[in-house]
Amino acid sequence: MLSTEQKKLKDQVVKTNIIKSLDSSFQVRPLSGQYDILRVSELWANLSMIQQMQGNEYWYKSSLDSKLSWNDFIEKIITRRSFRVVVLENDDVIFGFAYMSLNAVNLNNPKKPNQLKAIIKEVYLEPGFRNKVNFDELGEMMKNCLEKMGVDLVEIDVKF
Repeated sequence: MLSTEQKKLKDQVVKTNIIKSLDSSFQVRPLSGQYDILRVSELWANLSMIQQMQGNEYWYKSSLDSKLSWNDFIEKIITRRSFRVVVLENDDVIFGFAYMSLNAVNLNNPKKPNQLKAIIKEVYLEPGFRNKVNFDELGEMMKNCLEKMGVDLVEIDVKF
């Protein structure tokens, strides 16, 4: 349940490039606004905890090395110029995210058009929502959202 402050922040989010599921039960869109950042930070803490239990302490150690609070650390990495986050949400709450780096392709080849490539580094969905999402549809929705954001190519580089 969202606090009063979270509800206020959620209401201030400007939503663009929204891709709705076929049954309109959830949608994918780019990260936008402080509510999104705080919610993704919370979800990323869950992801980091799971990764730690599996022996991968990358995000935990990186946050400690940064000497920032967890929320500030996540905000810093997800708002960097060459990275993007898309969120997965229903009418009530953001329940997942995908974090990706952006790279220019064909910059040094004048015979080919310049393209923007997104490399998906992390994907997380809250466990309670995983059985409510068709993953093939979700992948297509994310691809369409990225196309609306100007991304030409998508690569998945998620480490389990």
